[in-house]
Amino acid sequence: MSNIDLAYLPVVGRGLQIKIICEMHNIDFNYMLSNPMGEDFDKDSQAPFGTIPWMKDNNSGIELNDSMAIVLYLVSKYPGPLTPQNADEAAIINMYWAWAQDYYSFVLSPFHDIITGHNEPFWRNLRLTDTLADGGKETGVSNLTKLHNSRIGFLEKHLSSKQNGSFLTGSKCSYADIFLYTCVRTVQETAGFGILRESCGGEPFKDCPTILRICNEVGKMDAVIKASGDIFEKAPI
Repeated sequence: MSNIDLAYLPVVGRGLQIKIICEMHNIDFNYMLSNPMGEDFDKDSQAPFGTIPWMKDNNSGIELNDSMAIVLYLVSKYPGPLTPQNADEAAIINMYWAWAQDYYSFVLSPFHDIITGHNEPFWRNLRLTDTLADGGKETGVSNLTKLHNSRIGFLEKHLSSKQNGSFLTGSKCSYADIFLYTCVRTVQETAGFGILRESCGGEPFKDCPTILRICNEVGKMDAVIKASGDIFEKAPI
């Protein structure tokens, strides 16, 4: 068994996918809550880039401060069901993972600022001020809703045309499916994202049967259920 230290927050975010990967690959991990929502870890002084997620593998000594680097390291260092079989498969999985990363960064993260009320001028690279420019919260929510619909619309059209199987790349679940699942369930179930659900008439993925089918398949997996627990019910975002 490995010994991973992982620091994040008591939210879904980018951290849950890493916890799920650890569960699926039998990687023992110590989950620490970072400031400003925990006291186990100080991201400002302990993380190289001052951000989270942060991970240290106590077996190898490697320290990583980026979610994609952590994901790729874990599935490569500790082979398991999410480990790609070859370079071609890895490339396709990484493409879908990058879609989820883009959706998270440009749709979910700006919503985080609106939901939590962050309004400092330099909070997260001026993301809030860009989102709320020339119109305030109402316009920000409207613009982000349009971006949400556009992004998921492209993915749904692509996936429905491919007809790959149960998951993004076929019959096998990948770490891209895990990230997609955490993003979709966050929007569907966490309290804070009620503003996006309301903006979408209550069903933010109503025109995305393929995306929903994939997420439903991911959600049935024992490791996903165990790692997720009640986080979607309890986490604010």
